[in-house]
Amino acid sequence: ATCLCRLASRAIGEVGPKYAAAYDSFVGTSLVVAAFNYSGGYFNPVLASAIKFGCRGHTPSEHVFVYWIGACTGAILSVFLYQNSIVQRIVNKFKPKVD
Repeated sequence: ATCLCRLASRAIGEVGPKYAAAYDSFVGTSLVVAAFNYSGGYFNPVLASAIKFGCRGHTPSEHVFVYWIGACTGAILSVFLYQNSIVQRIVNKFKPKVD
């Protein structure tokens, strides 16, 4: 989910529509709601640790794997995926034409 959130945010920012902040907020909120039953919807590892670390039912290693390794891996993966030619073709379709 972090990977999708970062990809969408970067694409929206690069395309630069008039309501980019609203679109970005909608995507982020939608992904949090979609992930809520699986991970609590926390994409920020620091926030997840501050609120959920040490809760019953999960070991510290599970917490680190889901909230830290998962989020960091997703963010790093989004950088490489964004450079993919297929992703760039999709983003370029929505960029404003420069005269």
